[in-house]
Amino acid sequence: MNREQARRECEALVAALELPDPFDLAELCVRFGQQFGRTIVLMSHAMAIGGLCGTWMRTAKADYVFYEEDTSRLHQQHIVFHELGHIARRHVAGKELSTDLAHLMAPGLRVSDVFRVLGRDSFGDDDEFEAELIASLIQRRISLQAVREAPTAIDPAAEEIIARISNSLSRGER
Repeated sequence: MNREQARRECEALVAALELPDPFDLAELCVRFGQQFGRTIVLMSHAMAIGGLCGTWMRTAKADYVFYEEDTSRLHQQHIVFHELGHIARRHVAGKELSTDLAHLMAPGLRVSDVFRVLGRDSFGDDDEFEAELIASLIQRRISLQAVREAPTAIDPAAEEIIARISNSLSRGER
């Protein structure tokens, strides 16, 4: 598939997502899981695994999204959105999961229950392009939510200015 076609498909996918407003990551995962027929389980983790900051593990019952716990909230969200992009586009795993790594990442999970693990540290292939694009598009939609929430002013004279600025930003004018 060419990248322009992939871009159009990813844009349509993100446009169809029902994002919670105000945004809540846990609620997004519930909605996402309902839309794609999968339970999404978020797990923060110290991702000291070959430069990875996130990974996706698919089992018979759920999709586990692991994200770096030692980074900013914004970066954590982007990592989760990226992994959700892989799930939405039905990408196929590229790595085998060792028993030791499985127990480290998800104690109590049997390795035989794991169908796929996707944790790549290269962003050059088409799957990574799509996942990154989806993450960026979700991030952009969320950032626009805050613009619609016009702040209120104590000074009545400032209310008109705030409303005009908020209105201009909502239309994408600079």
